[in-house]
Amino acid sequence: MNEKTALNDSILSVAQKLFLAAMIIWTLLQMSRFIALPLINEIDAGADSEAWRYPAYLDLFAAVFALPLIWAFIMKRGLITWACGIMYWAISIVDHFGNFVTTYHVAPPSIAEGMSNPYLPAAIMTVFDLLFLILMFIPTFRQSFFTLDQSADR
Repeated sequence: MNEKTALNDSILSVAQKLFLAAMIIWTLLQMSRFIALPLINEIDAGADSEAWRYPAYLDLFAAVFALPLIWAFIMKRGLITWACGIMYWAISIVDHFGNFVTTYHVAPPSIAEGMSNPYLPAAIMTVFDLLFLILMFIPTFRQSFFTLDQSADR
């Protein structure tokens, strides 16, 4: 951890630290979206509709960029990291809505066979993504991404 990030961490409130920890954990859980790889293989084999390709690619985006975003949340908080976090959650929400629409109009993908409610996982993920997206705009939590230069006051 660099000196600037360490200083910033020392002035964060407990609520801000909990927010960052929860967001890091939720972002880490996005790695499960690598489930899109078997779905893409099913699409390529003709077992699933082509309509699932776009949601599958957005799932891959979320999975691939989860670790770099976590690194940025820990090591390089600032305007760019904050903006990347907002874009990440917005794209993730778009993906979930794509899942809803595709499930409704086409059918659930083969990887969702046996699920009693194929809408439930995307609905839960959407709620958490929206929660973190909204929290990132609340000044208390938004400030966790920006270094407060306390030395200018002295």
